[in-house]
Amino acid sequence: MGRKAKILVIKETSVKLKQLQKQSPFHLQPRIQMLLLIKAGKAHSKQDLADALGVNHNSTQAWKTAYVKGGLELLLSDKRGGKKQSVITAKAHQKLQERLHNPKTGFRSFTEIQQWLQTEFDIDAHYQTVNKYVKRKFGARLKVSRKSHVQKDPAAEAVFKKPVTKIRGTSN
Repeated sequence: MGRKAKILVIKETSVKLKQLQKQSPFHLQPRIQMLLLIKAGKAHSKQDLADALGVNHNSTQAWKTAYVKGGLELLLSDKRGGKKQSVITAKAHQKLQERLHNPKTGFRSFTEIQQWLQTEFDIDAHYQTVNKYVKRKFGARLKVSRKSHVQKDPAAEAVFKKPVTKIRGTSN
């Protein structure tokens, strides 16, 4: 024998809810749609609401509870995270950028960057953190296809690459 759905009285008008739904971010719109469904009398139980909205029944139950406890304000409050502070400081970022853009003092591996951060700035970052940070912030790839000496003379290289002109008219 199933339990009876708790009747929820919606204080706001349908017009106000529809207007609010248009102005709200995409991830909050189903919550307002739930209120509209309850207001219209189309669905009351958490399972009926979940089926109509295409969400889990636990979500609709949590939304209903939030509305009862704090009204629209609590229902539409966004508690998602995402503002985690970076492990790598601004000073370390600047020095890392300088090292990565200097061909004479570059890094050969992400492990080398990880050790450098530990010794220079006392930052104990995981390998994966360093890897993702360097790729995301600098677009760096530390793979080198062919070694080239960092102290080679560019002028000597230019002379070596200069095309040789053939002399016509000589025969062997």
